[in-house]
Amino acid sequence: MSKRMMAIALAVVLLVSALTGCGKKEAAAPVNGEELYEKMAALNLFPEMIRRDEQMVSDYYGIEPDKCVQLVNYVTADGLLAEEFLLVETKEEAYAATVEQLLSEELARQGETYRDYMPEEYEKIAAARLERRGAYVLLIVSNDADALYAVFSDGAK
Repeated sequence: MSKRMMAIALAVVLLVSALTGCGKKEAAAPVNGEELYEKMAALNLFPEMIRRDEQMVSDYYGIEPDKCVQLVNYVTADGLLAEEFLLVETKEEAYAATVEQLLSEELARQGETYRDYMPEEYEKIAAARLERRGAYVLLIVSNDADALYAVFSDGAK
């Protein structure tokens, strides 16, 4: 087989592989934000937390509540600590990407603020878990974000 034919065959194989990987993704399993937070809180990895209402979440992050099915946000009762839980379910998956971007930008801003001011809190922000699955966006900021994330990950299987 000539080099040209081999290159074409390889290109076709790569194209077919890429297209098969681009099929419709499986929808994310339904998640109740309040129940998820309660399961995570039961692990005692969050300090005392308070719930923000939708308007506060909207004002802080720029998330539009009318484009969401649910907005569940808990932050530490001590305003100096970085811990946070936020689950957003959007009406349209496309808006979930916007929410993920808004949260990513805010994490970067918080990181800049905490880096020199409170390095121990900066470490929590640097290790935060931010994930989008379908119409859901989850943000976890904690000393043990991975253990808390496992609650979400295990429940979504």
